[in-house]
Order: sequence, then C-alpha cells, then structure tokens
Amino acid sequence: MISRTLKSFWFHLKQHKRGSRRWIVSIAILQVVTVLVFFHSSPSNVWRNPFAVQIQQVQNELQTSVNSLPMISFDENRVVTLEDDEFSHFQPVGLAPLCYLEGTSVSKTLSSNSSKCLCRANYFGHECGIPAAVWHRTISKKYHRWPLKPRKVPRRIIHGLNINHEIEFFRVRLEELKDAVDVYIVCESNYTAHGDAKPLHLMDKLRSGFMGAYHSKIVHVPLYKFPPEGRENGWFIDMYLRTYMGIHGLKRVHGVRSDDLFVLLDADEIPTREVLMFLKLYDGYPEPVRLAMRWSVFGFFWKRKRGKQTGSIFNWILDVVKEDDNNAEDLLEVTAVSTMNLVWKVCQNNTFLIRKDMTNNADFQERLSQYRTEGNRVSPWTSGTKQAYAGHHCSWCYSPEGIRTKLLSAHADDKPRWGDFAEKLDLRYISRLIREGEWFDSSRPFVMADLEKEEQYAPKFMLQHPQQFSQLLYPPDMTNELYSSNSHNLDSQ
Repeated sequence: MISRTLKSFWFHLKQHKRGSRRWIVSIAILQVVTVLVFFHSSPSNVWRNPFAVQIQQVQNELQTSVNSLPMISFDENRVVTLEDDEFSHFQPVGLAPLCYLEGTSVSKTLSSNSSKCLCRANYFGHECGIPAAVWHRTISKKYHRWPLKPRKVPRRIIHGLNINHEIEFFRVRLEELKDAVDVYIVCESNYTAHGDAKPLHLMDKLRSGFMGAYHSKIVHVPLYKFPPEGRENGWFIDMYLRTYMGIHGLKRVHGVRSDDLFVLLDADEIPTREVLMFLKLYDGYPEPVRLAMRWSVFGFFWKRKRGKQTGSIFNWILDVVKEDDNNAEDLLEVTAVSTMNLVWKVCQNNTFLIRKDMTNNADFQERLSQYRTEGNRVSPWTSGTKQAYAGHHCSWCYSPEGIRTKLLSAHADDKPRWGDFAEKLDLRYISRLIREGEWFDSSRPFVMADLEKEEQYAPKFMLQHPQQFSQLLYPPDMTNELYSSNSHNLDSQ
C-alpha cells in the first residue's frame, strides 16, 4: 500500500506545475506516508527501511522543487492599510529618563551613571534623536525655540516617486530606507516623457519577484496613456506624471492620518533614513521640509561645483577663494516633505505642488492663511549641509547605455535636449564624459570626490556593497575605451 501511495505522490509531484490543488494534495500525501513509515518501522531500522530511503529521496526532490518554484506574484492592485509602529524608539537608559536608542551610546550612558543621554557621533539633542543633517543646518539655532518633543506614536511616511528605467536606484532606495518608509507609491508609464512607447520595466521586474521582501509596501501605479498636451508642452507631462501618481496612488492607501507625511522625490533622489526617522518620531517642527542633498553626476565620484557668484565685489572675492577649494560643492535643495493635512487642505490632493514654493506663490496665499488659522505652522526649513547630507541626488548616474536612454527619454522642452544631437548619443563620447567629468556642452562643472576622506559620499547600502555598485562608486579606468554596463540592471532599456 505504501509503495502505491509513494508512486501516487511521485506522480503528483511531477505534475505540480499543472495546478496548485495537485501540489497541495501531494504535500498531504507525503505527510501521510511519513506517518505510515514511522509506525511500520522500529526505531532501530527506520533509516534502513527501503520505504524510508524512498521517502528521504522524495523529501529531497520536494525541497529542490520548492526552491525552483516561482515566487508569489506581485499584487498589481495592492491596497495598503497603514499600521502603527509599536516599537518604543525612546526608552529610559540608566538614570536618563528618555533616550533615542539609535542615537544614544547606551554603554557610555549606563557606565557614567549620567542622568542625560550621551549621544553617539552625529546625533544631538536631549534624547539624542536629532541627526547631524537636521541639527547643523537648522535646529542648533532654533532648538530652544522649537517645541520639539518625541511622539508616542510615530507618523507614517508615504513616499511617492515616478520611475522610468532607474531600477537599481529603486532597489537601493528600498534597502537604504527600510523601516523609515511605510508605503511607496510608484508611478510608471509605458511612455517616456518624450512620448515614445516603452515597456513597464519595474512592473516586469516586480512580477518576477524583484525585491519580494518589500512587495507589501509597494503600490504600483501604471500609466497607460500619454496626454496629447505633453507633446506640445514638455513641462506639462512632468506635472502630469506626479499629479497622476498622487491622485491614483493615494486612493490605494487606507488609514491615512492628517499628521502622516508625504515625501515626493525623483527616482535619482534618495533621502537618508536618519532624517526621515527624525521627521517620523518628533513633533514641533514646521512644514514643508526641504532636503539638501549631495549632488553627484555620472557617478558618486563626481560632485557638482558651486556656481560662480555674480554682482558684488564680495561675491568676486568668494569666487577667488573657492577656486582653491577642492570641496567647493553645490547641494541640490528640493521641497520634498509635508504632512497629509497640507496635501489635503493646501495642495488639494495634488502632490505635485509639494515641490513648489507655496509660501511665495500668490495662488496659495488664501489657502495658506486659512491653514495657519487652524493652528498649523507653515515655515519652510531645510535639513542637510555639506558633509551632513539629507540625501543623495545622483544625476545621470547610469552606464553609457543608460545615459543614452535618458537622453532619448527627456521631454521636448527640456532644453537643450541633448538627445536631439546624434553625436551626443555615441557611447564612446558618453564614456569619455564620464571618465573626464565633462558636460555635454564641453564645460567641466564637476569636482572629483575625495573617496578616502568623504565617508558618506554615497548611500550607505551602496558603500556596504561596493562590488555590486563599483561603476557608480569609483571612477572608471582611464584606459577603458568603453565604460562597461554589466553591473547595471535594465538601465539601457
């Protein structure tokens, strides 16, 4: 009987791909057979029993078959209900009543019997909860005036972005931010900003199991049309993509509270986890929040120079001084974070408007005035300084093939549109730009990063896995005729 049962199981095992029910039945049969063999074999001879040997072979085959099965498919219509973080990020440490555990040197605080939290490097404040990027730029000057206090229940963060072919950057974003972001709304169109048809690269990857551990956080918003206005006005499509992402993505995020945060960034802008955790865990700061990010170009080894000042003799003197400053870098500052309350009442659900300077825009003054009368503090402030960045913006950071894709994808009014010049699409030409730090107009507005002295010149996850991202972390070999793109995932499509 057991032999026939095994044969039946083996038949179902071979046929498991034809239907999930047969697969489940096969597992149930295996469990029954295991029990039968156990009771028909004494402890002394169970592993010598031929049926036991057959079962062991079946179990090995089962494990091999399970490992070869495709991952659970990505839920393309996923609806995410936000949940509260129940972890106590602030706890007593020795005599100190309340410390942020990530920012506190627990051992020093305990050994010193201090009634104050003793902070780890790059953390500040009474609870050691304020990262350097926030402290040095703004809070150190306003710490005693801003009513900052730890929250009992952290805010939730909704992070919205549009994606074209920046697959590896999306992977880095997920790994870098981890628990700081509660849900990602990712809009992907089957058209470039120029209006050319293209595959849904990210969707195809997600369907194959890409970053499966994060699927429960990803709301993918496909856009299957290109508005005709976008062909006449390139900036219209830039606005349309972000607006579409917010309107259709937020419908699939439930349980949103007014004090939750919306973070709007481009696919090549990655904030630091430390800054986002501060925004989640504290009350008392105004909104919206600007992020000052390190501005790299072609790779994290090139950073953008500060532009020359014009006008006064004082600015001229600054320019002369900066000529000898190898670290004279320009930061990219973007307004990126606001509460959902501001999105609802001031932006009227249009997340694209977060990037606009609403406080100086006449169209928003009436709504802002009403918003302030309700007790909301509206005063834009910035997080991030040189060497204490609030994030990383890596512009044109692809292989030569990926840069060519970006050139061809740019919308019609992104002038000068370098993709319209055939010579700019040559891979050898693009490789030379990357190698020498030259821009498409033959200028050289970049300075080489000092990779030995600058500890955080790239996102931490990339620095922790240098072999996977070597072409973005290190300058290409000057002798290479072509800058290989093997380590980039789909950035040339």
